[in-house]
Amino acid sequence: MSIEKSPHDWFFKTIFSKEENTEKFLKGFLPNLYKIIKPNSLKLLPTEKQSVKREKFFLDLSFECKLNTKSPNNNAILYFVFEHKSYPDKRTPSQIAYYKASIMEEDEKNNRLYTPVIPIVFYHGSKDWNIPKSIPDLKPYPPNTRLLIHSLDYILVDLNKISSKRIVKEFYDDICLLSAILTLKNIFKDFNDLKPILRNLLVAETKDCIYIIINYIALAKKDLKTVENILEEVGGKEKMMTLTEKWRMEGLQQGIEEGIKKQLKDDIKEAIEIKFGEVMEDINTKIESIKSVEVLKNIYRTVIKVSTLEELKNYINNL
Repeated sequence: MSIEKSPHDWFFKTIFSKEENTEKFLKGFLPNLYKIIKPNSLKLLPTEKQSVKREKFFLDLSFECKLNTKSPNNNAILYFVFEHKSYPDKRTPSQIAYYKASIMEEDEKNNRLYTPVIPIVFYHGSKDWNIPKSIPDLKPYPPNTRLLIHSLDYILVDLNKISSKRIVKEFYDDICLLSAILTLKNIFKDFNDLKPILRNLLVAETKDCIYIIINYIALAKKDLKTVENILEEVGGKEKMMTLTEKWRMEGLQQGIEEGIKKQLKDDIKEAIEIKFGEVMEDINTKIESIKSVEVLKNIYRTVIKVSTLEELKNYINNL
C-alpha cells in the first residue's frame, strides 16, 4: 500500500518492520506474551500470501519466533500477525480468520504441523474500538458444546487506552520508537499535541527518524506548512532552515508536497463517489490538473457542502 494512499499503514509498517522495535513493543505492552518467546528470535516474514483460491493479499506484518524454553530439543515456533487499524473496521475478525487460514494452508502444503498464530490488532483511531474481540460470545452455549464451536480471539492494543506516561516509561531509552508511538497516539488530535514530540526529536537530533515522522505528520494532516511552522517554533529558525535545506537536497520536501496532493485528490474522488455515485471524467481531469494544496482542500470542503453534482461541477469549472 502506497504512502500517499494510506500514510498510517505506511508509517506503522516502517516502524514495526524492524524486529527490535516489535520485540520492544511486545515487552512493553504485552509482557505476559513476551515471556513465552525466546529473546532476539523474532524474524520478519514475507507479507504476501496466496490462498488456494489463487487470491493474493498482504498481511500488515507477520513474525516468526521461537518459544522461550530450556529444552535444547524444543524447536517449536509460533507466528505473530499484526493488523494495523486507524479506524474501527468491522471486517477485522474476518480478515484475521482469513490470514490464519492462509497460514494453515501453507503448513499443509509443506507437510508440517499447524503453527500457532497469535493475532494482534494495533489501533490508534479517534473513535472507540467497538469490534468484538471474541467471536462468537460462547456464554449462551452449553459447556459441553463450546469446544466444538468455531471461535476467533485476537489481542487488542488500543493506544487510546494507554497513557502517554506509560508509553514514556516503557520506551524512554529509545527516542525514535517512543516518538513514533506517541505520534501514532496523537495523530488525530490537534497539532499542539504533536509539538512536544517534534521538540524532543529536534533536541535529541535524531536524524534516523525525524524525517520519517515529519513526513508522516505532514501527509496524515495534509499540511506541510503548519509542520514547518511548528518545527521553526520548537527548534528555532536556524535548525528549521537546516532541515528545509536537507529536504530540498534530498527531494524530500517535494515528495511530501506531492504526496499530500495525491492523497487530497484521492479523498476528493472518494467523497464524490460516496455522495453522488460517480466521478465524471471531466471532473476527474480537472481535479488531476490542480497543483495547489489549498485549492484541493477547498474542493474537498465544497464536495461536503453542495447538494447536487451540478453545483460541484460549476464550482470546479469556475476555478
